[in-house]
Amino acid sequence: MKTINSEFFDEVVEDDGQKCLVLFSRKTCPVCKKVHPKIEDLEDEFPDIPFYNVDVEASPELQAKLRLKGVPHVILFDDGEPVKRLSGNHDEDEYADMLA
Repeated sequence: MKTINSEFFDEVVEDDGQKCLVLFSRKTCPVCKKVHPKIEDLEDEFPDIPFYNVDVEASPELQAKLRLKGVPHVILFDDGEPVKRLSGNHDEDEYADMLA
């Protein structure tokens, strides 16, 4: 999973026009540390979908722009638009259902 910041977010998520999954997290968040490996495991199952991680401490404007009330927060984007969201820690199957 590639880490991006707000500088590259528009380029790879909004302007690319494809489906992608973005995990918004914080390095110091214990729940985020539990979600991160679950999302990484899904990359092998969905090789055609890019996966990105955004550290909201490094890109607080994205947290405000997307109205993220907390982290971890996973958003599936399609053609630059958020189409599915999950906040908090969930089973890997629930994250996989977002991509199905």
